[in-house]
Amino acid sequence: MKSERGQVQETNFLADKIEQKLAQIRPYLPALVGVIVVGVIGLIGYGVYATQRETRAARAWTDFYFSDTAINNLEAISKDYEDTSASVWARMTAGDQSMAEAMRKWNVDRALADQKFQEAADDYRDAASRSADSFVESRALFGLAQALEGMGKRTEAIDAYRRISSLTGLPEEYLTEVNSRIKWLEGKEGEFFYVWYNEKRTDAPPPSNDGALPGGLPSIPDISFPPLSPLPEGTAPPVDPPAGESAAGDAPQDKQDNQDKP
Repeated sequence: MKSERGQVQETNFLADKIEQKLAQIRPYLPALVGVIVVGVIGLIGYGVYATQRETRAARAWTDFYFSDTAINNLEAISKDYEDTSASVWARMTAGDQSMAEAMRKWNVDRALADQKFQEAADDYRDAASRSADSFVESRALFGLAQALEGMGKRTEAIDAYRRISSLTGLPEEYLTEVNSRIKWLEGKEGEFFYVWYNEKRTDAPPPSNDGALPGGLPSIPDISFPPLSPLPEGTAPPVDPPAGESAAGDAPQDKQDNQDKP
């Protein structure tokens, strides 16, 4: 009996304690319920957002992979899906296309080549600024440095290469190539080359159709025969000798040999 009475007392004691705690937190229950509801809604919202973002990223990569690699299409993909990694790759690929076009036009139309170098530089710069991956950023910066070299901007190209060397997690061979490029550009050989290069870029004549080779190279040599001089008055033109006779009218050599024989 004593044990049962003791259990009842303990139960009553616990009930009193719980009631006291409830009384203490009762004023805060609405706020606690509100926090819980907001948390649940937030989790649901984040799940919906994450799903939509994954769907959007998948659509961006699909559009990128199946694009025709035209520059305007690539830049449209980059603009439409700015919050995806596919956007960065699309912009960088557009830079690659402009860079290739600049190299094709470099020795034909310098003004157009510089325009394409600038477009490539803009694409690479944008891709590098929006990339969260060191490898992608380094690739964009390398393209930017090359485009700047194409425009003759040696010091700016060095700065772009230096930004690559400051990144972490890149292969050692890649960094070695970048540092080698920096060393050459900063050296006397690179300095002298770009003095000559910029002179050639600015002094090259515009394209023409007068037979000159592109890039200011010498014209194609004239390999036609010179015109014949007129004959003096009263002089008959030479006539080819008949077959079997020499130009001087002598008998053929084989007849002469027969006459010499006894």
